[in-house]
Amino acid sequence: MTKPWMRPIYLLLGMVALSVGAVGLFLPLIPTTGPILLAAFFFARSSERLHRWLVEHPRFGEFIADFQAGRGIPLRAKVTALVMMTAAFTYSIGWVLDHPASRAAMAVIAVGALGYVLRLPRSDGRTAEQ
Repeated sequence: MTKPWMRPIYLLLGMVALSVGAVGLFLPLIPTTGPILLAAFFFARSSERLHRWLVEHPRFGEFIADFQAGRGIPLRAKVTALVMMTAAFTYSIGWVLDHPASRAAMAVIAVGALGYVLRLPRSDGRTAEQ
């Protein structure tokens, strides 16, 4: 159960995530997969109507339903996510962060995030190991 005072916050976060995902449809360096899944997560906790609309959406619906049912994400989305995440983490660690501790913390986060995406099954029914 979502606390009533959290619903507007989740709704706002869902709208922001959906907006980023929508922009990502048209701009190649902006991600689409993660923000759309995140929007579905936030809408599930804030607005049944928006969650249903997103899950039944002709473009995103099957993708979200597969992920929520534990069937994973399409191979193309997985590869794109891995490439973009690797580029972003490499840039952050190599050129943005100056302090060794912040670089080490970012490297730990990168390993965890990339490992999570690698372990996700592919929605075509195959796991990462197949």
